[in-house]
Amino acid sequence: MSRWRLGAIKYLILDARYEKVRSEGHVRDCAVLIALGVTDTHHRTVLGASVSLGEHEVHWRDFLQSLVERGLGGVQLIVSDA
Repeated sequence: MSRWRLGAIKYLILDARYEKVRSEGHVRDCAVLIALGVTDTHHRTVLGASVSLGEHEVHWRDFLQSLVERGLGGVQLIVSDA
């Protein structure tokens, strides 16, 4: 994942999709956590993605913390499906 500074993002959109991943000779479903952002000038951008074993709270927390460490701020609204 790239490490550029994110800055102010007005809207944060979170979602996950499941993909089959080969690991240690086995194929398993893994969650791909995705964060999209909309700036105050209405530009959309992919902020980051992370592959994890599921959508458990701990995985989302770690992913979101990595975005904050990259400078994510100014969020006014978060949209997710659950």
